[in-house]
Amino acid sequence: MSGIAHADPTIDGSNPRYFDRSLQEIRASLDEAEAERFNEAIEALLMRRSQQGMTIVEISELSDDELEAMATEARRSLHGLRGPEVLELAGELPEKSKEADGLDIPIAQEMLDRFVIESAEYQLIEDDSLNAAPVITLRVTNNTGEPVARAHFRGVLQSPGRSVPWVDEMFYYTISGGIEPGETLEWNLAPDSTGPWGNPSIGDDASLSIEVLRLDDPSGSMLWERP
Repeated sequence: MSGIAHADPTIDGSNPRYFDRSLQEIRASLDEAEAERFNEAIEALLMRRSQQGMTIVEISELSDDELEAMATEARRSLHGLRGPEVLELAGELPEKSKEADGLDIPIAQEMLDRFVIESAEYQLIEDDSLNAAPVITLRVTNNTGEPVARAHFRGVLQSPGRSVPWVDEMFYYTISGGIEPGETLEWNLAPDSTGPWGNPSIGDDASLSIEVLRLDDPSGSMLWERP
């Protein structure tokens, strides 16, 4: 009949069945390219709004009921949106391919951060022959939930007021017996005294900072690596 205006279909977030049906109606109203972009936008928006600022590791620890509640809230947050409005929001989101390529990055960073450096100290200790032997003392706690057999670090040794560090070097430590989840261990590491760690000019005011770069499991396979 003439004179009747047909409104654009909108998202119905009241329940999963109506939600899926409304998405199909919107896709049917779009051309092929818009429909593909609409699908990508819906996927990204649902992920972002269901996570609510939580990390992927935190989400993995939620119960099924909590996950379902988050999914329901995400659907409801899109209720009433038309296809063009979803596409407009899509312009504010990263491209799907870039987002997918970067999904493992925050996971790796978080898990490496859970391998906590409780304290890091550096000393040059004179032995009986009056030679100085460098010693790095590390106290670490493994909160990753996985046993770790080898840890790779970046160590930076710097004195206040000096723009160039005495040492900026990567090294690894093979852990005898490994370190179990929740375990705290203290190690005394002995770098090569003929290398930069053994420089006799290093002052007592030098401070050591340690960054965890990679963790390996007991089989020697990599668990996580910092990008």
